[in-house]
Amino acid sequence: MSIRNGNTVGSSNTLPWNFFSDREQSYILGLWSADAYHRTSSVGLSNINLILIKKFRDFLLKSFPPERLRLRIYKPRGSVIDVLDYTHMAEKVAVYEMRKSKNIAFHLYVNSRPLLRALSDARKKLSFRDKECLKSYFAGRFDGDGSIANDMRTDCRIVYSEKHEALSDKRLLEKLNFKRTKVYHYKSANTYCLYISKTESSRFVKSIEKYSILVPKKRI
Repeated sequence: MSIRNGNTVGSSNTLPWNFFSDREQSYILGLWSADAYHRTSSVGLSNINLILIKKFRDFLLKSFPPERLRLRIYKPRGSVIDVLDYTHMAEKVAVYEMRKSKNIAFHLYVNSRPLLRALSDARKKLSFRDKECLKSYFAGRFDGDGSIANDMRTDCRIVYSEKHEALSDKRLLEKLNFKRTKVYHYKSANTYCLYISKTESSRFVKSIEKYSILVPKKRI
């Protein structure tokens, strides 16, 4: 597989991704970890927020030509979508109707086993040395699956489907000196929530806001 700079992706020496030393890519790792879409040989992002989908698209276009990108749109039953509104996002756009869906959801992806392997390996290792990259990673995680009350202090949380990921991020937050955190399991939803104490949440938001796409908008 060839990428834009002419290198062949096949070995660790030619892979164009470094999720632990590039702050933009650290953000992508956090965002993908929150809303990963992947199959055997395809990898992408699943989200209802088109801004986040476009952010991931910008990342993909640095390694793949536009014609490699694919977009699936899942719309509520009975709603009308003009495919032409989304053809600028990917070469191929497909629309599906979902009976129980209330919001439009997007799956943007590319067929690339090397990228899937790189993201999966990075998500398992999470070996950050640069604290700014770690902040950027959490900005992506928060944008994908985080929330906070309007006062920007209370109920600061990030949601996880896997316990080990929540506990891993709890340990990573300690490296940023956020120690008043807890992980709760909600059995009814089968999810895990990493809560940041209101005594530290404002500092947490401030630490990620320059990398986050959504935090500044919550302050307006």
